[in-house]
Order: sequence, then structure tokens, then C-alpha cells
Amino acid sequence: MTITIQIGNSDDKLTQKEWSLFVSAVRREIAAMPHTDVHFFGCASAYSQWQNACWVVETRSNVATRNLKKGIQAIRQEFRQDSVAWTQGKTLFIV
Repeated sequence: MTITIQIGNSDDKLTQKEWSLFVSAVRREIAAMPHTDVHFFGCASAYSQWQNACWVVETRSNVATRNLKKGIQAIRQEFRQDSVAWTQGKTLFIV
């Protein structure tokens, strides 16, 4: 299962320090999840007016997918965020 996780702070609800802690918490949650690999991570440019981050991860079990989603939801609440974008699906290779 391929999952794209996108977080942002375009409403400036988080201070710079809180934003850093939020990104770090999501990163740690993904890294700690068994049967999960990170294929991509990126953030907005430092000179951008927006703060956002994106991970593309692969999970190899339904349990890992469910647990990762629960963990991300808990982090979202901890950092007072209204939502986290979660896109989930099977990757198809076009040949």
C-alpha cells in the first residue's frame, strides 16, 4: 500500500518551533512503524511563505497501515491541527 502524508501550517497556527516539533513527531512515527518504508520526504522551500511537508511511504501490512493512521491522527490532535492529508492506494506501474 502506498500512502502519501501531507501536513501544513499555512494558517500559522504553529510557531516555528512547534512546526519543527510537528514535522519531527510525524517523521518519528513513520520511522518507528514496522513494515513501512519511506520512498520520499520533502518540504516547502525555506523562502516560501507556506510551511508544509510530504512523505510517500509504503506499508506491507494492513496492521501497519492502520497503526500509522492512528499514530498520525494522535499527532495531529497533539499539535492542534484540523487535518492531515492522507492519500492511500495501490501503486501501478505503467509499462
